[in-house]
Amino acid sequence: MNKFHHIGIFVKDLEYGKLEISKFIEIVSASSEIVDEQMGVKIIFVKDNQGIKYELVAPFGKNSPVNGVLKRGKDYLNHIAYECGSFDDEIKRLRNEGLVPLGVAKNAKAFQGARVIFFLSPLGFIIELIEVNI
Repeated sequence: MNKFHHIGIFVKDLEYGKLEISKFIEIVSASSEIVDEQMGVKIIFVKDNQGIKYELVAPFGKNSPVNGVLKRGKDYLNHIAYECGSFDDEIKRLRNEGLVPLGVAKNAKAFQGARVIFFLSPLGFIIELIEVNI
């Protein structure tokens, strides 16, 4: 069973994103900034007073996947992330269920090098899987 982890939101700048999200949720904690050169992103995690975690993702470099989203002006609420223990099995299962991988699994700095992969769901939103040893 996959466990909910966070909601990913693309922003032009991390401080701007934190300021804007704080207008409608009470932020009780925030992580340090994480720069992941390989993925082309800068990230902070904020948690609200109900324990829901949000990942604010800003572009880092010209080839950042965030840049295209920001230029299109939509899909800022980008993905819902889940932790899973049987990472490779879950990838196969999601493919069999009709979800389309948006690339290969990559090691992510935000999760201490654990692999992540993104899928487009038939409902039109993105799911991120985060490999964990449960």
